[in-house]
Amino acid sequence: MKFINFLYRLTMPGGIILLLAFSLLRLGILSGSDGSRINFYPLILLGVALVLSGIFHRSRLFLACLVITISHAALVWLAPHLSPASQRVLFNAVAFLLPLNLLGFSFLQDRGIISPAGERRLAFIGLQVAIVSALMLPRFSHLAELLQRQFVPSKLSAWSGLAQPALAAFVLASIVIAVLLAMHYSTINNSLLWSAISIFIGLRAGVAGYKGAAYFAGAGLLLTIAVLEASYSMAYLDELTRLPSRRALNEALLKLGDSYAIAMLDVDHFKKFNDSYGHEAGDQALRMVASKLAHVTGGGKAYRYGGEEFAVLFPGKPVEEAFTYLDRMRRLIEQSRFVVRGHDRRRGKRRKSSRQGKTETNVTVSVGIAASNGDPVTTEQVLRSADQALYQAKARGRNCTVVARSLKPHKSEELKIRVLQVS
Repeated sequence: MKFINFLYRLTMPGGIILLLAFSLLRLGILSGSDGSRINFYPLILLGVALVLSGIFHRSRLFLACLVITISHAALVWLAPHLSPASQRVLFNAVAFLLPLNLLGFSFLQDRGIISPAGERRLAFIGLQVAIVSALMLPRFSHLAELLQRQFVPSKLSAWSGLAQPALAAFVLASIVIAVLLAMHYSTINNSLLWSAISIFIGLRAGVAGYKGAAYFAGAGLLLTIAVLEASYSMAYLDELTRLPSRRALNEALLKLGDSYAIAMLDVDHFKKFNDSYGHEAGDQALRMVASKLAHVTGGGKAYRYGGEEFAVLFPGKPVEEAFTYLDRMRRLIEQSRFVVRGHDRRRGKRRKSSRQGKTETNVTVSVGIAASNGDPVTTEQVLRSADQALYQAKARGRNCTVVARSLKPHKSEELKIRVLQVS
């Protein structure tokens, strides 16, 4: 199931966009388009991606859009005014440098556009433009010849329509970015991979024609979608755990019906865990708990509430069902062990050292649950009751599940609870 989910995320939306471009070309929808006009389509989409990436401070996507825009403009509008030899040098240089730039961006971090790091990256792109310009001069023709050097028999690369150094650059970039995605999925790297594939097809089809324009436009659309996805993730997904964030929880609460259950979970003795093993280990523990909660059954959905706290919503579920699923999850988390890497500052009772000097440990969680039961209560009241039940779970020794018995919003009574503990 995880592999299928990874394949789905890897091929969306890049695979759909390439399939769409292929279908439009196959059906002949773009074949009658005016050549000079269709070449503006990629620039329009790339321009939109440039603006959006600048607004949302996605510097890697901004640089990728900038490099592709410069490359497309040079091949479409500059190349026709050059000699055949210079055109060949320009094409080979762009085809070689473009995938390597995309590969480089996959390793970078977003450190701003108008910043020291951003200025250095922009200067490096400018340096590449200067080098390509110099290579088109007759005095550097011997260096330009390296861009079409053959390493293997030509019959192995003739299908690509590219010089062998450029083909090798595309293959290298695609493989490395795909490996990075397999190790850690990233929306931005996914868009860089599919942009490289789309550009490769566009170069092979002829960048100045309607076919090449369709695939370069596809790259622009891919980067535009990536900007929107990255911005959504920044606003609605917790960066550490990759669970939906507090903002997503607040919006989900507004969509609940009359019957639902809400649970609050807290990692037990988390401050002590951080003091014993370090904050990096604490982050590792939070990611482990989040990975379990992400697969909670019974129709529940987990959210990162803040700090070491999580919330789980069960739309349309009574409290008894929510308890069953959550207490099962509590026991699963208790039984899950993981290795803490790095030097431990203190020895703890929950630690078991391995031969390699690593530490095997585990964490537990306390759970508080409340439900609306169809009563005229607000989601804030149910959430507050679940939080009070969570504190009761802590007071009763932690690593247990406490359920709020009833909610009485019109009375000043204290919350009545029913304790359900599984040892």
